[in-house]
Amino acid sequence: MIALTLALAVVTAGSGVPGFRGSAVLGFRGSDVPRFAQSQQNPGTPEPRNPGTPIDLSAAKNLYASGDYEEALKRLPSDVNVDEADQYRALCLLALGKTDDAQRALEALVTRRPLFKMSESEVSPRLVSMFHDVRKRMLPATVRDLYVRARASFDQKNYSAASADLKDLMALFGDEDLAGSSASFADLKLVAEGFLTLTETELANRAKAQAAAAPPDPRTTAPAQNQIYTADDKDVKAPIEISRDMPEWQPTSSVVDRQEHRGILRIVIDERGRVESAMMVQSVLASYDRQLLEATKQWQYRPALRNGQAVKYVKLISVTLSSR
Repeated sequence: MIALTLALAVVTAGSGVPGFRGSAVLGFRGSDVPRFAQSQQNPGTPEPRNPGTPIDLSAAKNLYASGDYEEALKRLPSDVNVDEADQYRALCLLALGKTDDAQRALEALVTRRPLFKMSESEVSPRLVSMFHDVRKRMLPATVRDLYVRARASFDQKNYSAASADLKDLMALFGDEDLAGSSASFADLKLVAEGFLTLTETELANRAKAQAAAAPPDPRTTAPAQNQIYTADDKDVKAPIEISRDMPEWQPTSSVVDRQEHRGILRIVIDERGRVESAMMVQSVLASYDRQLLEATKQWQYRPALRNGQAVKYVKLISVTLSSR
């Protein structure tokens, strides 16, 4: 199983220290090594912080602004404000001409936080451009890994984790840095939308079960927020169809025309009577599924009612295609 790696990559120095290689460095003992040599051996890696030393990212920012990039790197924390620290780490490395190390810092940032956005008012245009290039290169794989992790969480009934990952995934599908690959993820997006709906339904059902097990609160009369009801809820009046135009079926061949095709569509109708989400539980035809899912966006119902209040409702619709 592919898992999305959340570990922070370590940025290493690319060049050694002139005058302090080999026996020259070994000629010093422990703390006798000059501070210049210590700081130059790994310019991209923050020095271990004394627990008594206060953490102050602003100090590193000020050092960067003053042009003291080496000292700024040493003052960047590695355990708090990690995202912003990685951003300034890349800035310092870029200013020092260590482009490869700067890219590795950005890759660590994108791996840990795929949705992170840089403030273009605070960061140089060159780094912003590099950051977008890194995201464009990494996001396709990140999207696939995130879906695999979300699906694994769903299969393990860890619906909270699955919901969080799927919501991040849906946000990435609309990200401008993934726009160049959006066509190749169209099918995955449909599947992810379906799993997100299922996940939210499971979370709602779990919350409903927990509420049913708890003593009733006489002050609570309104339905739970985001609660999704089904035909099993006998105290809920099902939604009433107002308009439900089905897309026209045009068989692609005489063989397909002679066959009968059956499928099951699952929709969630919101409190306004609109279709909030739709997914194919059982495919009718791959070519028809996409048209059907698009058509649901125009369907209209009178919303389901519980105690006189409009509520969300899950409805299963059987679909049959036949030329007869």
